[in-house]
Amino acid sequence: MLLFSTILKIDKSLTKDGFLSLVIEWNQGSPHEDNVIRNLKWDGSYNQKFGDETISLEFKEYRNEEIVAVRYVKKLDDGIIWKTDYIMNFKDYKMSIMLDRSFTEDAIGVDPSFTTPLFIKLLIEKGYVVNDNDLPVLMTPHLIDRENASILTAVINGKKFYDLPVVYVSKTFLNNIPIDVDKLAYALKGVAHIFVQGDLGTNTFIREQCNSTNEYNGAIGIYYQSDVVKHKRFLNHEYFDPTITRQNIVKAIINFTNQQSIDPLYTWDGVLTSLLRDRFESQKSKRTKAERTKEETEELLDSFSNDFDALTEENGRLRSSISDLEQELAYYRDIFNNKQASDSSFISSGTEKELFQGEKKEFVLSVLSDSLQNIQDETRKKHIIQDIIQQNDSENILNHKRDKIKRLLTNYSGLNGKLKQELKQLGFTVTEDGKHYKLTYFDDNRYTITMAKTPSDGRAGKNNVSEINKKVF
Repeated sequence: MLLFSTILKIDKSLTKDGFLSLVIEWNQGSPHEDNVIRNLKWDGSYNQKFGDETISLEFKEYRNEEIVAVRYVKKLDDGIIWKTDYIMNFKDYKMSIMLDRSFTEDAIGVDPSFTTPLFIKLLIEKGYVVNDNDLPVLMTPHLIDRENASILTAVINGKKFYDLPVVYVSKTFLNNIPIDVDKLAYALKGVAHIFVQGDLGTNTFIREQCNSTNEYNGAIGIYYQSDVVKHKRFLNHEYFDPTITRQNIVKAIINFTNQQSIDPLYTWDGVLTSLLRDRFESQKSKRTKAERTKEETEELLDSFSNDFDALTEENGRLRSSISDLEQELAYYRDIFNNKQASDSSFISSGTEKELFQGEKKEFVLSVLSDSLQNIQDETRKKHIIQDIIQQNDSENILNHKRDKIKRLLTNYSGLNGKLKQELKQLGFTVTEDGKHYKLTYFDDNRYTITMAKTPSDGRAGKNNVSEINKKVF
């Protein structure tokens, strides 16, 4: 099962010797002694294998495409097999890093402390990882302040794109960071950029530049830079769990990266298959040339027959392996897609027409959130409702509309052209009825509010606000 996958842009200062030396350094410097291959002596060859049946490190060079592939394999006593692949393409200067193991359960669920491979740390520390467009790939968060807040707003507005997903962590109104961003950044090194708000003074600028679509007051957003996977948001409620939220963010990012299609030449099996194909074509060419004489032909055929049998057997094994991997990938894609579908439709949406996009969802999440204070702690009911709210994005549209009505009508002294226009933008049709105005929400007579043309009571505005918010928001 594929646990982790990413492709990084690599600086051209990295040579083949430098790459393999770094791989050896990674293995020999492992903090886990049982991962280290003993008596490893590299003679400079790009086609070599070290270790034994239990633990091994293998190098393969594909000169036609300027690729050096590395596979590390560790077999445990319980039958679990770990595979770590590093595929370095020196033509494009990109490196694929993949981690796989033969296991039937969800790895992130089994190990909530999951972090990306240590080899990525070595690449970053030695300066081999190239910037993602204009953004450095770090193991620490990017601090968002007044000087660089425009980078964040460009990402939120879909005007700036990076190869890696962006996670934005906003500060609470009490100037606190809701999760451990250092642990998050280290866990996602090489697969995501972590932005964290450093100055509450940027709130106004960010809100204005993003038309209030940004995360704030401790909310966290994931921006995938993808048309297929939607932006995900984690809200900072009273039941917010920093550790669980951090783990859910890691899980979401890793699931996304593992779903991305990858060129076969950035996989170990793909490189080996290409090597076999080239060797086969080379043998065919030799056979054609050898047909000049009977003696040469017979000699080459004997050699070709033996090689062809070995190649056929190896190719069959690789095809079978690729087929198994494709089936496994299809299986997990189905799980992922079905989860996305089930998460959005496990309750019927009813027959009431939505008066704005996401209205029903906003009302349901609002009701669930309001109900929490009346539900006993540490109960199944509360845990399920908390989980539903946590796993569903809320744009706080209802709160924005309530606030706008409050701003418009609290000091109400009569309707003017500007106020009528503002109410119209909120969905109200304004008509006159004698000494009163009638406000009808989206022309639905069930939601009609009557307001005096000339209020005599100083509390008239606040009463209007209360009635409107109760009836429609």
